[in-house]
Amino acid sequence: MSLVSLQKTKASRVMGIDCSTKSLAFCIFYNRKPVKWGKVLFEGATVFDRLKDASQKVAALLHQFDVDFIAMEGAILANNKNVRVTIDLSLVYGAVLAQLLLGRAKVIHVSPLEWQRAIGNPPFTRAETAQMKLDYPGKSPSWYTGQKRKMRKQRTMDFINDKWPGMKITDDDVGDACAIAYYAYNQLTRRK
Repeated sequence: MSLVSLQKTKASRVMGIDCSTKSLAFCIFYNRKPVKWGKVLFEGATVFDRLKDASQKVAALLHQFDVDFIAMEGAILANNKNVRVTIDLSLVYGAVLAQLLLGRAKVIHVSPLEWQRAIGNPPFTRAETAQMKLDYPGKSPSWYTGQKRKMRKQRTMDFINDKWPGMKITDDDVGDACAIAYYAYNQLTRRK
């Protein structure tokens, strides 16, 4: 479903999800604030072991927390030269989405840039990138890319921790999940 065509949906409890091949970070918003957040680790020696574990743990998570609306960060392909990682991520996303869709909650994908811009954390400008190269001269292109990612992850955690100081988020995946939930709660849903 396109977000452009999405009308605001009635929702009371909204969950934001940031998923990877080895974990799922989540945050639940209710009454304009985060009420539960955390990270579920997927265990297993192979991706198939982790798929099974992910499916079981997501089912248990949904059973524990009744939510009306789930916004999951959409997977992106960012010049990843490791095809295996891309395939593994697709498999895990599929297992997680299958469980999410079995529940009663409305499930949508949200693009990373969409929620990041909504919290005031847009991509680096050319001027910011040029300044970074002046501040840290002689680094490799991959170092600058990694540093930008690290700084943007910190900005997201700072946004959440400044809004709700009692949360004390230190895990960047959980920070992303909280920002996704915040964005979905405030921009994509309306309360009953």
